[in-house]
Amino acid sequence: MKSKITLVLALAIGCASPVTLAANSQGTSITNPNPLFQQMEALQQDINTLQKQAELNRFEESIIDRKNDALRQSLAEQLKHTNQVDENKQLVTQQIHLLQSLLSANNQDLKRLSDTSKVASDTEKDAVQFAMQKRITAMDEYYADLSTTLSWAAELGIDISKAENQLEQDLQKRADFLYNSVLFLDSQLSDINDRLAYVPEEGKAALQEDGIRITGQINLLILSLESSIALLENYGVDTTEYKQLLFTVTGDISTDVLDFSVIIGLMKEWLGAFKDWAMEHTPSLIVKIFVFGVILWLSRSFAKIVGKAVRKSVSHSTMKFSVLMQDFFVSMAQKGVTALGLLIALSQLGIELGPLLTGFGVAGVIIGFALQDTLSNFASGMMILIYRPFDVGDLVKVAGISGTVSHMSLVSTTIRTVDNQRLVIPNNKIWGDTINNITAEKTRRVDMTFGIGYGDDIDQAKQVFSDILQQHPKVLKSPEPMIYVHTLNESSVDFIVRPWVRTEDYWDVYWEVTEEVKKQLDRNGISIPFPQRDVHVYQHDLSQNTTLDLVTQVASK
Repeated sequence: MKSKITLVLALAIGCASPVTLAANSQGTSITNPNPLFQQMEALQQDINTLQKQAELNRFEESIIDRKNDALRQSLAEQLKHTNQVDENKQLVTQQIHLLQSLLSANNQDLKRLSDTSKVASDTEKDAVQFAMQKRITAMDEYYADLSTTLSWAAELGIDISKAENQLEQDLQKRADFLYNSVLFLDSQLSDINDRLAYVPEEGKAALQEDGIRITGQINLLILSLESSIALLENYGVDTTEYKQLLFTVTGDISTDVLDFSVIIGLMKEWLGAFKDWAMEHTPSLIVKIFVFGVILWLSRSFAKIVGKAVRKSVSHSTMKFSVLMQDFFVSMAQKGVTALGLLIALSQLGIELGPLLTGFGVAGVIIGFALQDTLSNFASGMMILIYRPFDVGDLVKVAGISGTVSHMSLVSTTIRTVDNQRLVIPNNKIWGDTINNITAEKTRRVDMTFGIGYGDDIDQAKQVFSDILQQHPKVLKSPEPMIYVHTLNESSVDFIVRPWVRTEDYWDVYWEVTEEVKKQLDRNGISIPFPQRDVHVYQHDLSQNTTLDLVTQVASK
């Protein structure tokens, strides 16, 4: 694997031939006193010496790079501030040949490294690979410097058409090899990732090491490709295909990717990939979707059967579950079966259930913090189900509302009021307040109060009340009704009349007894007093009041 990768790098970077300048100045003699000429000549001699070595000395090359960088800065200043055209032409021409020599030396060394990598051991390949990385970076800088130097030559009027064409061809060839190399290494990396899924644990370490090495090589090639793209764009070369590769491999969105031609190319590539995928997977996908739908249908049908079985079981249980608890067990059983069927159906589509369930767990924690009030309702609903303070059909008074319980869930309870309004109350408001279950007991006592006048016969009135209760068919004989004088009020003597009735007969007895009491008291001449107030009117002598007013007025004057 290492030898293949190293060979690809060598071919990708070392394929370009040095550019040639149209004007040949190899035979130019240096008689100009400008020190830049002496420096240029000295650097050229150092490079010639470096090229004769069997192995390119990186230390000596780094010295040459630093000297040449300083020389290029001085040359740029001279081009900017002096008008010595002939001298500048000679310096720029020599700088071009110097850069060509550096590129040639690096090409030779890359070929040598490629030959070395073929026979090197695994441990030695790392050192060879590091050396190649240095060569790649150096050549990127040399190509950039050469492109800049050619632009200087063009400004000075030097004929560089052949040199530019050669550089453009070399950069195009270099970009093509980099493009193909990245594709090749990316496919190798994909193969390694696929093999990691089924390779034993003891073999994964070597594959992971190869994956890290290939990733580093890809990153290196991408940097070189980006440099080549930038240079090619200066010559008007279409680099859309290369930019698409950069986005596909790295996923980085840059201003280059936002170019319209790049976007169109990416869209075409994605549509083509989708078309190929659809042609290959559509038959199996249709089968999977069909199986998915069948499993969902079966799970829902089975959930209904399970729900009926659970309802039958809990309704005949000796534990006497409330209707609310029965509905809860039935609902949980049906939803559990449906959820299990959904998971099985998703697995048939190729979805990994492990990460999915893990995601549900994380989402559950987040949702739990976001829906604290809802969870409070849920907890209150569980407490209501467990302690059963009321059941469906009970007449209750909860959260200040009276009505019949028509439905309950773990979150809320639905109350239907006596005037047929449907109110949904959160369970935490019910559990956190007083719960009055009016119909929890089979019998209730009807509390009524009646008043008679102070001049009426108490025993007679008491007998009238007793006869009314005894004759009413819905008043229970046991416990016995209570009839007593309760209060001597301001204008009446008040009796309490408290018969016992069945819970469902409460209001019928209350209304019918009240009506009968009024009729019987009228028949027996017993009055029902109402509040009275005595008003005393005093008359005064108006003449005396007039005389008193006159005296008051005189005294005030």
